[in-house]
Amino acid sequence: MSYLMGIDLGTSSVKVIIIDEEGRILARGSEKYPILTPAPGWAEQDPAQWWLATKNAIRKVLKSSDLKKEEIRAIGFSGQMHGTVLLDKFLKPLRPAIIWADARSSPQCAEIRKKLGEERIAEILCNPIMPGFTAPSLLWVKENEPSIFEKVHKVVLPKDYIRLKLTGVLATDFSDASATLLFDVRRRRWSGEIISDLGFQEDFFPEPHESIEMVGEISGEVAKETLLPKGVEIVVGGGDSPVSAVGCGLIKAGMTSVNIGSAGQVFVVLEELKMDPKLRVHTFCHAVPNMWYMQGAILSAGIALDWFIEKLGLKNLLEQAGIDPYSKLIEEASLVPPGSEGLIFLPYLLGERSPHMDPDARGAFLGLNLIHGRAHLIRAVMEGVAFALRDSLEILKELGITVGEIIIRGGGGRIKLWRQIIADVFNCRIMTVAVEEAAFGAALLAGIGAKIYRNFEDAIRKTVRTCLSNEPTSQREIYDRLYMIYKSLYPALREYFHNLASIQRQRIHH
Repeated sequence: MSYLMGIDLGTSSVKVIIIDEEGRILARGSEKYPILTPAPGWAEQDPAQWWLATKNAIRKVLKSSDLKKEEIRAIGFSGQMHGTVLLDKFLKPLRPAIIWADARSSPQCAEIRKKLGEERIAEILCNPIMPGFTAPSLLWVKENEPSIFEKVHKVVLPKDYIRLKLTGVLATDFSDASATLLFDVRRRRWSGEIISDLGFQEDFFPEPHESIEMVGEISGEVAKETLLPKGVEIVVGGGDSPVSAVGCGLIKAGMTSVNIGSAGQVFVVLEELKMDPKLRVHTFCHAVPNMWYMQGAILSAGIALDWFIEKLGLKNLLEQAGIDPYSKLIEEASLVPPGSEGLIFLPYLLGERSPHMDPDARGAFLGLNLIHGRAHLIRAVMEGVAFALRDSLEILKELGITVGEIIIRGGGGRIKLWRQIIADVFNCRIMTVAVEEAAFGAALLAGIGAKIYRNFEDAIRKTVRTCLSNEPTSQREIYDRLYMIYKSLYPALREYFHNLASIQRQRIHH
């Protein structure tokens, strides 16, 4: 029996799993690390902490099971997308990584739009220019930290740094590279034209590979540090969104999912490149060769629920009483009528991407009165995330994409109440799979690369199992009414959001 390992370098933790050829999880482990916020709106992480956490998680997994580690055939990768890791000529990080949630580069985004023009952005990049992506983050470093920028030898994405530490090989893949705003998504190659126009060097960026290509193996020194067998082969892997989609079986055109992780996405597979001319949603390369996907993305999904429960003191209060805060509060929210008795939440806590593409958008509760308690607010947060995701679904429909049943993934998808809210807000059947984490998809990529599976279809047929489903109910009618109100709120409040953001920036400056 051959085993496969999947490693997912997420936003808050690294997750490691080992599966057998039939997709059964034999061992799993994780290690957390913090997001650093040296200034408001900034989001950074220390690559050294990623590496330490990855080693610890691998050792934890290997020690927790009685499987023979020598039978691990291959390792696959998934990782948070858009991040910017700057390496010197010794391949050491020059500064903390700037990650996807970072909002500091709004001025650089405006500069890129002006320099490139809408036509080239649409033709080459196929995506809106937004903070947190590699191109504007790198331009921010160039303009604000020139002494660091002049030492840059290579620029890599988060999971590519960890694979470099394991193998000593610099590489990336099409799916992650396509989400940097430096990549020709249509032609699936780095855009030398865009890279040059922004003042970067094309040799900053590693050669892209298909996600199932073998690009290295575990060295002897790393084997000692991680307990992995020397010589285990490693595939290049991909960005967390497409790799997680692979783990849910989303490999054919038209297959659709909704993800409620830290952020949230609505994802649909494309066999031919298609893009939104208004650039309200993203088009990237899939982890499946010669496929693409269209994705609407919101920045605050699970993060919004975490924010409410943790920042308002409910987590500590309930834990001190010996109560699991999430179970307790979601149970309370389930007793509140759909629509939270006229309360709406805008989940723009980190600004927003689809469809507004506005880093200055802000969160808000609308409709509060004396009947509302914490259970109403919790349910309104969950409903607000569902409304924000529906914005993307409506754009896909507008672009002529037919959506049938939808696979739900991410931590939020494991919450029964949230699944039903999504089914009603989207008015479609919501399905789950037995395992929907990105590390599982990463392990399948390793299995395809190692020829354990003949192809993607073979891997999915042998390992992916569909489970529960939630059907829409008559409650969709109240949600339709509330959604019409919800989608009118951002245009009405946009000017106020921008004024508030301006006041916040002035305070920071002084």
